Amino acid sequence: MKKLLSITLAAIMLLSIFAACGAPKPTPTPTQTPDPTENPQPTVPASVEGLVYDGPAMELTVNFSSTEANQKPFVDAFDRITERSGGKITFVIYYSNSLLSPGEALDGLGSGVCDISDITMANFPERFVYSQQVMSYPFLGFTSIAMASDVMNRNFFKNELMMNEFKATNIHPLFFLGVWGTSMVFKNPTEISTPDTVSGLKLVTDNRILTQFLADKGATPVGLPPTEFYSSLSNNVVDGLINGIHVINIFGALSIAKSVYLFERSFATGCRAICINNDVWSSFDDTLKQIFTEELLGEQLREEAVEHWTKSDQSHLDDCAEWNIPITRIEGEQMQAWVDALKPYGDEQLKQLSDKGYTEVYNVLEFINDAIENYDGGL
Repeated sequence: MKKLLSITLAAIMLLSIFAACGAPKPTPTPTQTPDPTENPQPTVPASVEGLVYDGPAMELTVNFSSTEANQKPFVDAFDRITERSGGKITFVIYYSNSLLSPGEALDGLGSGVCDISDITMANFPERFVYSQQVMSYPFLGFTSIAMASDVMNRNFFKNELMMNEFKATNIHPLFFLGVWGTSMVFKNPTEISTPDTVSGLKLVTDNRILTQFLADKGATPVGLPPTEFYSSLSNNVVDGLINGIHVINIFGALSIAKSVYLFERSFATGCRAICINNDVWSSFDDTLKQIFTEELLGEQLREEAVEHWTKSDQSHLDDCAEWNIPITRIEGEQMQAWVDALKPYGDEQLKQLSDKGYTEVYNVLEFINDAIENYDGGL
């Protein structure tokens, strides 16, 4: 029963993410984080941290696209900010898109509808060419969501081209999250270890580059929303699904699979970020900016987030084991064959962007690849 409840909540979360602008929403009811001045809690004295915030009190409105449980590492960081500010900085949090839908979040945050929000850059590719479209070059060397998030947080703040994309929309990133993970899930036992073996198969994908690649290899790419994953697979409308294993499982299709392939690298690593309205950020004094930075980019949040991601990833592997679904990992030389096969398609995308005037795409890709190569596994 607990697992069913978790899957139901996660499905609701993902449905909201995949939806565009929906129907008008009723006035939502926020959740407010506890104010330690009203309910005394053990706190870390500001003097120990070397910072004492003596600025004005602020109540900041937060929009999250998912449930409270899925945002716990960030909510805990907000609570620590409240403690370190002596209770002056508090947060009113709206979960599961109850304030802004994913398609509304960027402009809503930039215009001040809320003060903080998570933004998925894949929803706004034309406005985040460098930090999303270049990042989604096929099979970059990220091998986990934790690694992708670490690399982004250690490097993106240093890249003026990327940061200017955020500034242009009047938002400031506080924490980057990698949207990582690719699997192939099949209704029947299927051999799919090399790129050429997709020929003749009907495969669901929502990625434009992968769609072109599959068509060129003699496969039939099919565009379907996740809500149709189970029915299309169970009724043999398609042979397989290409998406994150967590998405496929949440929408019920993993349970009927007979073959699962996991790629060592994500086909397209996307960018998601917890962001703050830039006018609000600019109003903070240096002490408050440092407190936010320490809590949202510090080791405690990283460790809690990695633990959350690891448990989530393992739960889907545990389901495969419970349902006796064999898992094949595409890695090493097999992975390199896929990297080489998709490279011309990624290069063509960069050329198209360069021809449109985004002439720094090659430098940004080099910047990302250098960051991956030099990653040492720590924040």
